[in-house]
Amino acid sequence: MVVCYFVGGMGHGIKNVAFRSLIHHRVADYDAWKIEYDRIFEMPLSSEVQTYRIWRGQDNPGLVILEETYESREAAAGALNNPDLLPELAKAGVEMDSVRIDYVDLMEEGSH
Repeated sequence: MVVCYFVGGMGHGIKNVAFRSLIHHRVADYDAWKIEYDRIFEMPLSSEVQTYRIWRGQDNPGLVILEETYESREAAAGALNNPDLLPELAKAGVEMDSVRIDYVDLMEEGSH
């Protein structure tokens, strides 16, 4: 099951240069998943992805959070809802009932 949450708006002085998605999911084996992610990333299936970041859970190493950027929300939705993606995710060892996709806007960034 894929659940999508949508968050809109822009913060103080932030210019939206890309549309972001956060993809949360659990994997059986991170190293095996990463090999498959890299393979999928080379396919036309991932051609809309502009940049990505990968986070891994400290307390749960099977937790993977991806940030992927796209030119638009439509490009993100088209890529992430592509029916060819689901079998690839399953092949990569993704626990399909754990997938959650959030479409988000960067509201603020800085340092203290």
